[in-house]
Amino acid sequence: MAKPAGPSVVRHVLGVALMLVGVALIGYGAHFLAISGNCSSTGYVSYGPVPKCSGGEAFYIISVFFLGPLLAVVGWLMARLWGVLWPSVCLALGAGLVTIRLDASAPSGAKTFGLVVGACFVALAVLSVIVSLRKRLRKKAVAPPGGGPVVIPGTVIPEPPPEPSAPPGLPPTRPPASAAMPAASAGEDPLDRIAKLAQLRDTGALTEEEYEREKAKLLAQM
Repeated sequence: MAKPAGPSVVRHVLGVALMLVGVALIGYGAHFLAISGNCSSTGYVSYGPVPKCSGGEAFYIISVFFLGPLLAVVGWLMARLWGVLWPSVCLALGAGLVTIRLDASAPSGAKTFGLVVGACFVALAVLSVIVSLRKRLRKKAVAPPGGGPVVIPGTVIPEPPPEPSAPPGLPPTRPPASAAMPAASAGEDPLDRIAKLAQLRDTGALTEEEYEREKAKLLAQM
């Protein structure tokens, strides 16, 4: 017997539906607002004739600036579709404006405006998708448990040298810090020596205290 869908699945589906409705209302309202432009109920204003308002301008304004964004944000939060809302809104605005050219009753100025601005919104949608994909690819770097260094797939990390063996019955010993430290050559940059000390610390040849002590000495020489 099939189990009923859990609350999380229902919430996700409802959120996606609300977000799509909100985004569609934004594109729908933008389409007709761009066509009507500075319309008038009589078709005339003080400087001459203008498009006559169809009577739905209030609904278009509410759809673009109030109802559409509200439904889109609520659905986005419910569905937890991070990185999807902004490109969806840009794509809806671009489609709503570009399709003005298909409306025979639209004035030529509105068609040109819709084509130019709509293309800009479509380009923003594509750009935001590319940026989101690049961020997700960067997050594929996996950090091993215990707070170790970040490991990028395909890279090989050299293993630290094995600890020196000790006689039976005695605890393992490690070489003294002076033996592990790189010898200073004439004229060597202290910053280069600090980098070498950091490599020895990372491989376990130096402790953190030894590294900090030698680092302080080298910084005092600069």
